[in-house]
Amino acid sequence: MTPWGRDKKGLLLGIFIALCVLLLDQMSKWVALGQLADGRKIILWENFFDLVLVFNVGAAFGMFHDLSPIWRHIVLGGVAFGAVVAIVVILGRTTSLWLIVGFGFILGGAMGNLSDRIRLGKVVDFIHVHWHDLSWPVFNLADSAISVGVAMLLLDYFLNDDDREAA
Repeated sequence: MTPWGRDKKGLLLGIFIALCVLLLDQMSKWVALGQLADGRKIILWENFFDLVLVFNVGAAFGMFHDLSPIWRHIVLGGVAFGAVVAIVVILGRTTSLWLIVGFGFILGGAMGNLSDRIRLGKVVDFIHVHWHDLSWPVFNLADSAISVGVAMLLLDYFLNDDDREAA
């Protein structure tokens, strides 16, 4: 295993990945706001994939959308801020390149959605995947980065189980 955590190289790499994810996420949302603001839908693949602008005031899958706005901002902003701090601390101690990349994706996604909450009070979503009338909740690149990062952490956990047993 490459010791990426020495001399804070892992922390710097993770933050660089997170900033790249944040930049791509914010650029994509800027384009979505400009192109889809009038209620327009862009169909990329008939009955499967299109772009449509949705604002999510809650968390994943619209959770907490019915909380009062002040409590929603406190709870969701606090959780996101706490996650950002925790991931930065973890990145400073991680030596596995695979985990550094995974945590970098999660950190970038969390920062992207937190940025929306701070600026707009809600998260900009625009990617709609569906099969005819069966629909997945609309999401964005930050959500995708978080999902990929979590998948990387889970794969590492299950595929490197022997390393933990030996320790």
